[in-house]
Amino acid sequence: MAWTESRVFREWVAGPMLQASGTGYTGLDSDTVKAALFDNLVTPNRDAVVAETGYNTGVWTTAREVTGGANWAAGGRPLASKTFTTPESGVVMFDAADLPAGGTLTLTDAYGCLIYDDSVTGGTVADQGAAYLYFGGPQSVVSGSFTVIWSSNGIARFTA
Repeated sequence: MAWTESRVFREWVAGPMLQASGTGYTGLDSDTVKAALFDNLVTPNRDAVVAETGYNTGVWTTAREVTGGANWAAGGRPLASKTFTTPESGVVMFDAADLPAGGTLTLTDAYGCLIYDDSVTGGTVADQGAAYLYFGGPQSVVSGSFTVIWSSNGIARFTA
């Protein structure tokens, strides 16, 4: 089925609420969070079990990853200036600075990215996925610059 939309993984939202006190998720704002690029043979599933949401698990295997040498290496690039804010009543938003490649690169057919917590190493899945974002079609560059520009509504936005 391939990419059709951008979503937050259900397990990322439910996880902290289902954990025993003191053993829950620590939070994206203080962890190393990365964005890894993927091709069109990935079929994202927001309802995937937590063990299939992580980087190099489930559909998010390195065989489907799109890389650009050292300037967008396997495993993705770390997000900078991560924030959780409440931009309006009843809304919580996770955001970060737009994400440029490390320099000039060549990428072919990046359809979307997996946002995952590279600091999560134990529990049900290492490198737990938080969300996946569809780029609306294939994105490619030849010996040029590449930047993922997040929505003005953030990477993930929740309404209570």
